[in-house]
Amino acid sequence: MASDPYVRQTRGVFTGTVGSTAMAAGAPVYFDGTDWELADADDATKYAEAIAISRYEIGQTGAFCRSCIIKDIDASSYTQGDQYFLSATVGTISATRPTTAGNLVQVLGFGLSTTELYIDIPPVKEETLWVDTVYAEGSAAVTVDGDWGGLSMTAAADAAHGTQMFPDNCVGVEIAYVWIYNEDTLASGSITFDVSAGHSDEAGTNTEDGVASTAVAVVTADDLVRADVTTGFDATGLVEPGAHFGVDVAKSAETAADDFRIQGVAVVIKVV
Repeated sequence: MASDPYVRQTRGVFTGTVGSTAMAAGAPVYFDGTDWELADADDATKYAEAIAISRYEIGQTGAFCRSCIIKDIDASSYTQGDQYFLSATVGTISATRPTTAGNLVQVLGFGLSTTELYIDIPPVKEETLWVDTVYAEGSAAVTVDGDWGGLSMTAAADAAHGTQMFPDNCVGVEIAYVWIYNEDTLASGSITFDVSAGHSDEAGTNTEDGVASTAVAVVTADDLVRADVTTGFDATGLVEPGAHFGVDVAKSAETAADDFRIQGVAVVIKVV
């Protein structure tokens, strides 16, 4: 009868309540806000945050760690030097990189030998994606003033577009800004901000439409303006690992002295 692996050289040890599923020693787990559950690369919100040190049943208080060596005492299960990932098979670790659209790619460790696996789970990090808005709609055209070049919004519904890709280890958007250069003395200039996203062979219909920003108002010409458009990424299923996404920054309406130039969009993401 096969035995569970065992966990040694644990670091970052803590305790917590096991949730709805029993878990074996060496299982990757995540915190759901109440209990600890088995991690799953099929859902980027269930990224691995720790390793179960022993076998635990539902409702037990378990011990977990952030770093360890997993020892397989039954067989030669690992390949020395290979990277190991959170698997799309819930609660497991695999040498196979997840490849299904939307799967999270989280590297958990590497093979020390054929029987030992080193695991080290770092904290979630922030990275910034920059989206150049180089595609024009309406009468928007490239203009330059000093070092600030971009698509100028001079008429109602003028728009600038750009595209990017969420990396395969992305687990969410923390905050997003559109950067604008003010060409005039704005009284009440405003924009609408839309986002669409999708994977290969998808229509890209996960869309957050018409997120209005009133933060464009500024009274001094030649000023830079940063408008918060984070809610544009709130649509269910929009922010997924490996998804291609597009942004649309449009002038809401035309009033006197409210022309501005779109510089681009900064998206601060969380990655594992």
